[in-house]
Amino acid sequence: MPDQGHNRQLYIQTVGCQMNLLDSELVVAALRKDGYELTDTPKCADTILFNTCSVREHAEHKIYSALGRLKYAKRGNPQKVIGVMGCMAQKDQDLIFHRAPHVDFVVGTGQLAEIPRLIKETRGLAGRVQQKAVSLGRRDGSAAKIAGSFQSYDPLRDPEMRPTPFQAFVRIMIGCDKFCTYCVVPATRGPEQSRPPSQIAQEVSVLAHQGVKEITLLGQTVNSYRHTENGRMYRLSDLLALIHDTNGIERIRFITSYPKDMTNDLLQAVRDLPKAVRYLHVPLQHGCNEILRQMKRGYTVEEYRDMMHSIRTTIPDCSVSSDFIVGFCGESEPAHQKSMDAVSEFRFKNSFIFKYSERPGTKAATMFPDDIADRIKRQRNNDMLDLQNRISEEDNAAFIGRQVRVLVEGPSKSAAKQAARNTKRASGISVATQLMGRSDCDRIVVFDGNPRLVGTTADIEVHDCTGTTLIGSIVTRDVQHSSTEMLPILS
Repeated sequence: MPDQGHNRQLYIQTVGCQMNLLDSELVVAALRKDGYELTDTPKCADTILFNTCSVREHAEHKIYSALGRLKYAKRGNPQKVIGVMGCMAQKDQDLIFHRAPHVDFVVGTGQLAEIPRLIKETRGLAGRVQQKAVSLGRRDGSAAKIAGSFQSYDPLRDPEMRPTPFQAFVRIMIGCDKFCTYCVVPATRGPEQSRPPSQIAQEVSVLAHQGVKEITLLGQTVNSYRHTENGRMYRLSDLLALIHDTNGIERIRFITSYPKDMTNDLLQAVRDLPKAVRYLHVPLQHGCNEILRQMKRGYTVEEYRDMMHSIRTTIPDCSVSSDFIVGFCGESEPAHQKSMDAVSEFRFKNSFIFKYSERPGTKAATMFPDDIADRIKRQRNNDMLDLQNRISEEDNAAFIGRQVRVLVEGPSKSAAKQAARNTKRASGISVATQLMGRSDCDRIVVFDGNPRLVGTTADIEVHDCTGTTLIGSIVTRDVQHSSTEMLPILS
């Protein structure tokens, strides 16, 4: 039976990147101040939020499908409020109201602070009025005015929304000025703006006080970070050094990096700072210079190769992952083969491979026809994925017989599923289960261990592997155990 009235139950669904996960955490924290509690089902909630992504068409379809299922949700409870936030809200705005008339408000990526107010106003209105709070478009004013319309929203944090209680995202910049022809991010996230280093350092200190041990610095092109404070210009390498000695923080990682901004000072910082994770995510996107030019990526394969050489020579134990787009406009079979050759040459730890999806409002949508058949895109995607999996498994095999240091994140996916099926628990007894964590070079490691190890570090001897996972057993572990409750890993 539908709920009645205003029960201050909040349901939020998030799709997209880590930036969206962080946005949801911040919004939930703000709403908790108004007395809201999270629920895992929209039927029980009187406030429903969808945090959206526009990078790929599939993500938008997923949101519109979810909205469609709520078409008649207000019949039993007129007080129910439905809002759409994030990149899709910034890009589509009135289109969302047209396709889903039951939505009460849309809020862009730069206006998240408005959500508590909009919820109150929506519920308090005598008649239904759809509202929107969005930032300016990239051509709707001066550079300063446009930048000012995108707020860096980092007021509060909500541990329940994090991947684990001891891991947290920290936004160090917003926006993007790279303007790749296939990408909507410069429009949905606005101009590139870096946060003050003192503000970031203070946030990291607060998180460490809350028990966070690993932080991930976020930016659309995170290694483009630049900010002048008190007469000093800080780059990402300087920021890493600034926060490195924060008590309680054990690991620092950052994503996503842009190839042309992978400077020697940053590589040296990763090499020299013990807490910096030996892992870099640096998307190549394609192995053909002509396609890279059409994408307006701003570098060539040869320049990317030079960058990889610098990484390998400066940080020999560093792993690198990449993104690839297959089936981009005009991609010939020889051009695709060049991408396959790049995967073989650079031997990435893993690659995120996507079929090209034409996005309205991008330069590619107006300049180039989407002329590669979907069946060809699927085949090229599968071929590249098979190649990457073979490489990943071969390189993982090199770890067999070695020891790796792992930050234990929680039960493995299979163990978490088994625990969900098994409703009987022996009170007060901790039994061994299959745990998972990540090595210092970001490889997933699974092993049998006591759930009390979650949140600590452990030495694992590797004795087997798959293309995605190292399999091992505990050698040593920290004497200090975490008091954190075991939580399932969020995918």
